[in-house]
Amino acid sequence: MLRRQLPSPNSLFTFEAVARLGSFSAAANELNVTQPAISRSISSFELHLGYTLFKRHGRWIELTQNGDKLFRATSTAFNTVMDSLREIDHREDNQEAVSISMSPVAVNYWFIPRMAAFREKFPRVSLTFREYSKDSEALLRDVDLNIRLSNPKDADMHRWPFADERIIALCSPEYLATNGALDKIRNNQSHCFLEWRQQRYGLDEFLHVTGLQMPPNSSFTRFSDYSSVLQSAVQGHGIALAWVTECSMQIIAGTLVPACAQVVKTGRRYHILASNLNPMRPVVEDIRDWLISEMRSDEKKITTILKANWDLF
Repeated sequence: MLRRQLPSPNSLFTFEAVARLGSFSAAANELNVTQPAISRSISSFELHLGYTLFKRHGRWIELTQNGDKLFRATSTAFNTVMDSLREIDHREDNQEAVSISMSPVAVNYWFIPRMAAFREKFPRVSLTFREYSKDSEALLRDVDLNIRLSNPKDADMHRWPFADERIIALCSPEYLATNGALDKIRNNQSHCFLEWRQQRYGLDEFLHVTGLQMPPNSSFTRFSDYSSVLQSAVQGHGIALAWVTECSMQIIAGTLVPACAQVVKTGRRYHILASNLNPMRPVVEDIRDWLISEMRSDEKKITTILKANWDLF
């Protein structure tokens, strides 16, 4: 609609400058064009609209009633646009982009529940997540921070200890109340186990290391992604092997509870890794320290919870 009412987008810019400055010559200087070009543009605009915008009195001009109304509208619109652009520029100037590589499960179950705390701590950080699969050996060197189980291939990276790899069998409180603990099978009680098809550490290995026996008449539900495994466990459909590093928030909140007293410590460790090719920005150092602090706090709470479960079991 606006395009049909304007002979060209420059019409409003020219009109606003003339009306604001009160002179064709002053508008010509501001817009870096000739005075006759300004005059022709305004005349063409008035002809297109069908009414005059200025009264000409020799060397000076004044707005007509229609011109004054249009000037107030364009002035308000232009000021709104300029304020928005300044706000955007200010926000962009104060935003620092930081990228973090984590597993999809860690993003969904460990980071997102504490997103509000992160935003409060780092209000000017624009955060980007780069997810990797648990079975992938690829390390993303173009991100600021990688959180993962490290391996010898990461030797040329800066690294900071994040958490030991601990694996635990988890279920919902309702499932535990109904079916009992995994290490205290009662009356040939069967269990349903929830598994990810690509799970690196399987149930057989967990049972072997902990000395537990496979419950009789057990059933299995297998998923193509690990997030579905945990979601099914939260909803009370069975027992899932879980990595404490990724599920600490659910354990602390009580939405997932230990299905047995045994916890497997594999000897492997999660690290925060960063490329050593470029100096680390201060904001990235602060986020690294915050991540480590959050994990340390989780570990203390989980240790208390596990001790209480040992007494219970």
